[in-house]
Amino acid sequence: MTGRIVILSGPSGVGKDTVLAAWTARNPRVRRVVATTTRAPRPGETDGVDYTFVSRERFMALAESGAFLEWKEVHGNLYATPLESLERMLSEGLVAILKIDVQGALTAMEKRPDAVSIFLMPPSMAELERRIRARGSDNAEAIQVRLQNARDEIEVGKRYRHRVVNDDVERCVDRLEAILE
Repeated sequence: MTGRIVILSGPSGVGKDTVLAAWTARNPRVRRVVATTTRAPRPGETDGVDYTFVSRERFMALAESGAFLEWKEVHGNLYATPLESLERMLSEGLVAILKIDVQGALTAMEKRPDAVSIFLMPPSMAELERRIRARGSDNAEAIQVRLQNARDEIEVGKRYRHRVVNDDVERCVDRLEAILE
C-alpha cells in the first residue's frame, strides 16, 4: 500500500490539533509528521512527540544539507518539515499529515504536487473568535491579531484542493476520511 501526504492547515483556533487527534485515533494509518523547530518547548510538550526541538545552529545545518521539505521563520523561530520522517511514513504506507501554516503549505504543495491539501475552516468568524477567547491564553490585542491573520489565511485557503468546515469534530473527521477514499 502506497502512503499519502496530506497538508493540513487552518487558522489559529479552528481546532487542528483536536481534529488531528480524533482522526489519528480513528484511523491507525494517519500519522502527523513531527516538525522541527528552534523555539523552546512549552509546558507539557515532549521533544520528538510535539516537535523536534533543536538549536538555531543545528536547524540551519539541517536546512543547508537538504533535510527539510520546507522551512520558514515565524515570529523569530524556525519551523520545518523533515524529509526523512515523511519519506519513512510514505514507504510504510501511512497517511503522513503535515500540519503546517499556509506559508509552509504553499511551498510543500509546489514541491509535492501529489499531496492532498486540506484547509480547515471555522463555521463562522464569530465561532472562531469564541474558540480563541475560550482558550484564555491571549489578551484583547493578540486576539485581534489572530482574527486578522485568520481572515488572511482563509483567503489563501482558497488555493487548497479541499476546504473542510470544522463544525463538529466527528463530522469533520468523516469528511477527511471521505477525501482520502
